[in-house]
Amino acid sequence: MLEELPNETLLQIFSYLELTDLYQIFSSLNYRFECLLYNKYTSLYARLISKVTLPLDKFLFRISKLSLINWSPNDVSSLLEYSDLPRLNYLNIESTNNDYFGQPTNNLIHKILFLSKLFKFQIELSPTLYILDNELPISQSIKHMKLSMITLDMLFNLLKHVPNLCSLNVWLNSNGRIFDSRTYNGYHCLSLKKLTIGLHNDIKFEEVLFLLQHMPILHSLEISGSVWDRGYLSEQQWKNILLGENLFPLLNKIKINIYIRYTANVQNIKMILAQFNQDIFHRTNFVVTHDYMFWFYLTCFWNT
Repeated sequence: MLEELPNETLLQIFSYLELTDLYQIFSSLNYRFECLLYNKYTSLYARLISKVTLPLDKFLFRISKLSLINWSPNDVSSLLEYSDLPRLNYLNIESTNNDYFGQPTNNLIHKILFLSKLFKFQIELSPTLYILDNELPISQSIKHMKLSMITLDMLFNLLKHVPNLCSLNVWLNSNGRIFDSRTYNGYHCLSLKKLTIGLHNDIKFEEVLFLLQHMPILHSLEISGSVWDRGYLSEQQWKNILLGENLFPLLNKIKINIYIRYTANVQNIKMILAQFNQDIFHRTNFVVTHDYMFWFYLTCFWNT
């Protein structure tokens, strides 16, 4: 049946298949299929898990979407640095390998920012992302970014080098570091419209607020996670966010789901809850509740 299909239809089918599957299915059929397989005009998607058995060098220049799963830092760096990837616009890197801790992640980010056509990239690594290189290249092409655990100072260091970023999905923690806001006070994310934040344990509300205050055209905000800082129960700060005013004049969508840990000796729980019994919180479905297992629950879903 496949033999009867015209070349144009087969190439269309090829464009929907992942490279590993494509190679396994068509590489040994006959000369016609082999020629089509290496057709230089068809863009490819590749999801490559650790060791690769196919002749990758024959396909790299056609790959537009690439996922690297559990590759070593050296192998990823070599691929990005020495390969011809002129069509690559999407890159995803996932690994549970602790060898990425520290300088290897910094080196990886450096090479990613050099990819001239890259539009979107995602990194899911087990250690906290390490980005301390102030001489990173600037990427004008990256518009969308998703990052695993990172501290606020390292995030700001990266954001300075992706000036056209439109959407950001990130997990924040403090990791014992003290954030010096003075270093980044003059920087603003002037293109960022959509922000999704995951919160981890020790990240403080004042750090989150500092990040938000440097995103003047934000349209959509989503925050979730579990934290220790009772600053997240500040009624006035949430009111400032919801009202927009000078801080977030374009914000029209908010989704929040935060667990806030408290100790048994916290006084005036009813008073804390009563602070949120105001019209602005009712209108935006902003609700604060608590249980007797020492958690406050803060939820909000508002979409104009």
